[in-house]
Amino acid sequence: MKKIALIIFLCVGTTYSFAQNEEDVLRYTMTNFGGSARNISLAGAMTALGGDFSVATSNPAGIGKMTKDNFSATLNVELLNAESTFYGAVKNESGSTANLSNLSYVKAYNLDPKKFNNWYGVQLGMGLNRVNSFQERINYGGVADSSILHSFIAEANGTPDSLLLDAYPFSSGLAYYAYGIDTPPGGDEYTTSFNSGQSVHDRQITRTGGMTEYNFTLSGNYGNKLLIGGGLTFIKSNFSERFQHVETFTDDSIFLNSINYTGELDIEGWGYSARLGVIYMPFDYLRVGLGAQLPTVFNLNDRWTNNMTADTKDGPKTVDPSYVYVGRYDYRVRTPFRANGSIGLILKKFGSIGLEVEMVDYSNSILKTNKKSQDRYSFTAENFQIENLYRSVFNVKLGMEIRLNPQAYLRGGAAYYPSPYQSNKVANAAPTYFYTLGLGYNWGNVFIDMAYALKLHKMDYYAYDPTLNGSYANIDLSNSQVLFTLGFRFDSE
Repeated sequence: MKKIALIIFLCVGTTYSFAQNEEDVLRYTMTNFGGSARNISLAGAMTALGGDFSVATSNPAGIGKMTKDNFSATLNVELLNAESTFYGAVKNESGSTANLSNLSYVKAYNLDPKKFNNWYGVQLGMGLNRVNSFQERINYGGVADSSILHSFIAEANGTPDSLLLDAYPFSSGLAYYAYGIDTPPGGDEYTTSFNSGQSVHDRQITRTGGMTEYNFTLSGNYGNKLLIGGGLTFIKSNFSERFQHVETFTDDSIFLNSINYTGELDIEGWGYSARLGVIYMPFDYLRVGLGAQLPTVFNLNDRWTNNMTADTKDGPKTVDPSYVYVGRYDYRVRTPFRANGSIGLILKKFGSIGLEVEMVDYSNSILKTNKKSQDRYSFTAENFQIENLYRSVFNVKLGMEIRLNPQAYLRGGAAYYPSPYQSNKVANAAPTYFYTLGLGYNWGNVFIDMAYALKLHKMDYYAYDPTLNGSYANIDLSNSQVLFTLGFRFDSE
């Protein structure tokens, strides 16, 4: 494997070249609540309440209360918004996308407890639930007194020009062949013509993709007091990122007019895991659940490439296509064990309240080389960063369902996801907040649900060396989801 650039920014950002690092692990570990409109409108807190296939992503015992066959499908429209601040300059970027958030079928078998040793029912469920979205649109820009070229110079210094492309094929090697940086023939100390005036930065980042779970669950109702469930989970993950970093130089007397640095990254793969759960119902109005998920093992494939062009006094400069490399690597990510506890209160004619607390230790994640890969890499440095940057957290979800009449329901919720970073390792360890609302109408055999969810998160973004001015931007993300679920219930045979 070619040299993997280990540039730790202690924040969420993009390195010069795409490579496997601790941020990849975080991407696949920080899953959110998802699935149906009802589950999302309750902020994922309906685990102990059950009755919806979406709870299979937390506790598969939650479908154990179903006495009718159930089919549901959910359309999800994501509304993206990001406000960036770059040295006082503020920009907004927005976008939208749509996907299938839930598609499921549960077969319920009602049993005679006298014949089946106090078992009242068994349920078989299968379906998909979208549990993570990577969709983001970010644009920032403004004036700075430094350039990404200065960071390339710091990287390149000490490397002879004849070896620079092999050493740094996705960053300073490109800058050299696009005339962004230069050195005397055979030299190893680099300079750039940008040594006066200012640089006007503009960076566009587009991220797409998400994670969808395919769940196969089995649950049972014992004595109308204990629900038990287990399931196998297969997770499809796809992530793409495109960035364009443009700098225009204000000094008309220098050789460089502008540079355009671009990058592409595509990651695809599958993961597999298993879940177990129980829900105890000591009273008609109270349900208490415990759930656990084994570590998920992902087999992933990365493909990445970067390029650069420059506009100069001598005209456009480009990198010879034979010097534009494409990086590929197969590797594995093992996410940590997860556990959750949940409580559901059934208020009969008034509605219900759900609470879930989930524990996950991000520092127990691991990067590994794929067993089939011929290009072995230890990931020792990256796994050291995972262990020393991340921590264990408790994610909290709270939801309420108010019964307006025998058929109509008003729902709302909130969730708090603490930062996975150790607070003494980063300057801005910002948590993620969710606020949700929803409506539901139940005709018995047919039901519809609608939900709105707002996700708020702040992050520090460093495009390159954080010690240089011009590399930093603050991003406020406020992405929304609007969901519609249509479901049918059928009498079991």
